[in-house]
Amino acid sequence: MGRFDRRARTGMLVGALAMFFALDVAFLLSMAGMPFVADSLGQAIIDVLPGWISIPLIDALHQGAKILLVVGVVALFLIDGAATGLLAASPRRRTASVVGVGLLPWVAAFVLARLFAPLRIELVTSLIDAAVGAAVFLAALAFILPSALERPAETGPASPARRRALLGTAAVAAAVAIVSLPLSRIAAVGSGGLGNIATAARRLRTRADIPAANPAVDALPGITPRITANEDHYTVDTTLVKPRVLIDEWRLDIKGLVQSPFSLTYDELLDLEAVEQIHTLECISNYVGGDLISTALWTGVPLRDLLNRAQVQAGAYDVVFTSVDGYTDSIPIAKAMEDRTLVAYLMNGKTVPQDHGYPARMLVPNIYGMKNVKWIRTIEVVNYDFIGYWQQQGWSDSANVNTNARIDLPGRSVRWTGGTLPVAGIAFAGARGISKVELSSDGGKSWGMATLEVPLGPLSWRRWSYDWTPSGAGPVKLIVRATDGTGNTETPIARSPYPDGSTGYDSIDVTVQRG
Repeated sequence: MGRFDRRARTGMLVGALAMFFALDVAFLLSMAGMPFVADSLGQAIIDVLPGWISIPLIDALHQGAKILLVVGVVALFLIDGAATGLLAASPRRRTASVVGVGLLPWVAAFVLARLFAPLRIELVTSLIDAAVGAAVFLAALAFILPSALERPAETGPASPARRRALLGTAAVAAAVAIVSLPLSRIAAVGSGGLGNIATAARRLRTRADIPAANPAVDALPGITPRITANEDHYTVDTTLVKPRVLIDEWRLDIKGLVQSPFSLTYDELLDLEAVEQIHTLECISNYVGGDLISTALWTGVPLRDLLNRAQVQAGAYDVVFTSVDGYTDSIPIAKAMEDRTLVAYLMNGKTVPQDHGYPARMLVPNIYGMKNVKWIRTIEVVNYDFIGYWQQQGWSDSANVNTNARIDLPGRSVRWTGGTLPVAGIAFAGARGISKVELSSDGGKSWGMATLEVPLGPLSWRRWSYDWTPSGAGPVKLIVRATDGTGNTETPIARSPYPDGSTGYDSIDVTVQRG
């Protein structure tokens, strides 16, 4: 019995380690453009999960929900590896059951991704990643387990046959990957699908007039930069596997209730007259004081130029955007015809990075990020109220940005030697702009007026600063509130993001120390 226990523990440990090694190899392959097998299975789970489960998870965990999902999927693979090792260590278990359990997660990841996420998970590359992972796992198990057992001979007469079966199955899986490789066009995908290449618009009609920075504000420790670097810009989307677009195959279709539907290649899109604009994007799931908000200089083609060319017919109601991965959302036709609604293809002077929608994405003023569809593939005019992906989950359809302000500094503890201490942050109200920011240090009984930096543009956040004189040492709660350009001050009523975006005043607890 003791010997069996040792064999079982050894088998489970070796199986889990072999699976870990196989997952490492599969992850390394994802660097070449293949969807990581754990992400593929996770994506299938996301797409099949009902809203009454996914929405509370997102609300509670934010971006951590995706991380938790991937960790959970990896844990399932490791558990399967341990189970396979346990079976393989027992001479009484049939070899077919060992091979079957070992292949289970790899096959399941591929099949479920094809069933539930076919537009997000590319067929051939996901097959290669799963096949290579399965081959590495079975081969590692076959080589490591016999030598790891105290007495390999005691695995019984079937041990050599079992090892040959594991290696044979691994060879078949490897052959599947090798045969599929020429069909995957990995080189083309990997080299041309990432964006983030420095370039300039070919035909720039309007350049953004960006005011000079205020050096005093820039010098404040911890203040948000006026423009967010591409690599620092927040990302929130529905996919674990980012679409990797083959640019020579990509087309932007403008269709639906129009007189003259047409398609644009990427090169043709770049040949159209473009405009620049500073545009702040905020996620509807951003909490008060959260960091799911960023600002960039975008370049693109006004959507109304494309719609005018297509000649929108009478009765148009919504314009529907569909991503290359099947994600959908819509805006009213009037919003689509605004001059600052763009099909953007440059971000801070570079092609839009893959994470942000390469080769092109939508930018819609005054609306939360979920409606600024990335990886845009089709623009369709319809005569009805289209219900998009997140609206089907209960999120807002109008999705207008709520007025909000955030405190960036000071930190939780400050040393005060007398005089004033700087307090600063950002405020945003979409296209309405910010007219006033106020700060309170006495629980909202009184408010002091902050100094506003000149905004970067009519669609950008506005940085603010305030010279605060503490009343003495000890704990203090600082509260901020903003008023938009129409004169409406943000509501103090705290509300979570679902379904219309968060509201309430941002605040921080600061401990003032003398010295």
